[in-house]
Amino acid sequence: MNLKWQKFTYPSLESIREAKEQSHQAIQNVAAVGRAFLPESEIDEYANLEWDAKLQRLVGRWIEGNITFRSSISLYDFMVYLVDENFKTLSSISMQGSKQKDVMVWLEKELVQLGVDFSKINLNYPYELPDYADNLGHTFGVKSEQASHELSRLYHNANLMIHYILAQEEKKVSKVKCWPHHFDIAGSVILLDTGDQDTSKKIGVGMSPGDQDYDEPYFYVAPWPYPVKELPDISETLGHWHENNWIGAVLPYSKLVGQDLIQDQIRVIQKFYETAIHSLKNL
Repeated sequence: MNLKWQKFTYPSLESIREAKEQSHQAIQNVAAVGRAFLPESEIDEYANLEWDAKLQRLVGRWIEGNITFRSSISLYDFMVYLVDENFKTLSSISMQGSKQKDVMVWLEKELVQLGVDFSKINLNYPYELPDYADNLGHTFGVKSEQASHELSRLYHNANLMIHYILAQEEKKVSKVKCWPHHFDIAGSVILLDTGDQDTSKKIGVGMSPGDQDYDEPYFYVAPWPYPVKELPDISETLGHWHENNWIGAVLPYSKLVGQDLIQDQIRVIQKFYETAIHSLKNL
């Protein structure tokens, strides 16, 4: 794992927050492609994204047109790409200095060339986003390049670690996805699969870049259904239990500050995930 881990550099939380807010809005363009050209889904599953470690991007679903293509976004350089099955770049646009409508105009033009019905594409997503400045029609512009790079590293490392953790499980596990609604990346250990999300039992393992509960990125382990027994002490992991509106173990990004060696960053996050999962399984 060490050879693939990208060392965190800890820019200010304020700069990461700003990059996250910009990127959360920007990924909606990528999600919109899958939502527009694949079957409708009650859980909006065709709008979700995956982390492509080779391309270092969040990538959307494959779409059939004149050729097979998909949309993707680099959080590192804040660019949106259309690529073919051979990963050749068909077209790209910088989000920096663009408005959301500029990107949609570009996308519609490119979709015509790719032989799909461009009139289907829109940003009418089935959820509400926070009122970030760029969500109000302003121009995109990430102020801190270092923060953009750190945000990219957060998704890369979280994807790497979540896959590693799930690979150790004997139970069934889900794929690791990034959901455009909350912008988190996560997979699940399936303890009981009833075919119904409400009655199935699972443990979600993920990373959020920050939300209404935490104004910074955090790693989390969240069970469903929520446990009714007393939660064990996990303070030795640098994490804690979140119990307001949802229940789960949380390791804030700020707790990693001071862990400058790759092996220490890996050790802290891995121990947190493994301890929290073990604790929840044994309640």
